[in-house]
Amino acid sequence: MRNWTLNRYFFRLYVVSFLSTLLAVFALVYLIDMIEVSRRGRMTEFGFGAIALFSALRVPSFMEQAFPFIILFSSIFTLLTLNRRLELVVARAAGVSIWQILLPFIAGSLFLGLLATFAYNPLSAYAKGQAAAFEAETTNAGVATTSDQVPWLRQNAEGVSSIIGAKTVAQNGVLLGQVTAFIFSEDGLVQQRVDAPQAVLGDGAWTMDEPRVTRIGSPPEHPATFRLPTSLRPEFVEQRLADPEAISIWELGDKIGVAASLGFNSMAFLMQYNSLIAQPALFIAMTLLAATVATRFSRTRQSARTLGSGVLAGFVLYVVTFLAKALGSNAVVPPVAAAWFPVLAAGLFGVTILLHQEDG
Repeated sequence: MRNWTLNRYFFRLYVVSFLSTLLAVFALVYLIDMIEVSRRGRMTEFGFGAIALFSALRVPSFMEQAFPFIILFSSIFTLLTLNRRLELVVARAAGVSIWQILLPFIAGSLFLGLLATFAYNPLSAYAKGQAAAFEAETTNAGVATTSDQVPWLRQNAEGVSSIIGAKTVAQNGVLLGQVTAFIFSEDGLVQQRVDAPQAVLGDGAWTMDEPRVTRIGSPPEHPATFRLPTSLRPEFVEQRLADPEAISIWELGDKIGVAASLGFNSMAFLMQYNSLIAQPALFIAMTLLAATVATRFSRTRQSARTLGSGVLAGFVLYVVTFLAKALGSNAVVPPVAAAWFPVLAAGLFGVTILLHQEDG
């Protein structure tokens, strides 16, 4: 009964610390993103409400990337607070081992990891997809830069050969935002360039509203609409242009199957899927890393050193995770190995240090 009461107390403190850190980081990221969107002049003609809504749809995706570090710092803050109150010292003096102390933290990390993977991720993916659609429908940024428009999609229909690229894709490949298309003549030379805020796929053609059509030797034209014939299917467009992070974990399995059936490289989708599956274990590994720097008794002046150690550990793990994800997405290493290597490395490191601190 004593251990159960202590575990509930530690679990509650940890979850409250996580939620407080989450809200603080969310508010900070939301404010920074709104300032950035306003600075870049996007949607300014629609007023503050549009900017606030657009940022609100983007922030959940940013927060998902920050979850492991929120777990890390929440664990450090909670353990430091218990240390300052001498509650960890009393618990250790009463015969409670470090593993018993960490049990509610590990259980909390597992619970939050499962919640983040199977509940928060679908909401985040939906919000990111809505942000892409909102941007495509409301942003009139004129000519988009070609560096942001890869990969290009080649199409040939109704005797018209062209390539098309876009900055954003939404509605399962039906809607493209910030579109640029090049139309070729019969001898393979560029004949026209079309820039439009958005393009909608339907009836064997892309329909672009308020486009800018440029022909060699002629001034740009601005017709009301422009129809570009295509033989592309929405599934094809989505597989080539969609961001894996904008797809829910419940849909990634189907997308991987579609990519394989179309003969595409599905490594980016596989990497995202395996990263999400490994996320609860990554949260636990972060908690173990936090315990290595925050469970030993320290005075107030030593807290800065503890926080510095936690920041360093989080930064190193972030670099390793980023490199592993890049290698897995580009098929350099298997996605499963790339997703689980940072988790196992951080977890084993934390367990080793804790064993050394506990048993010598």
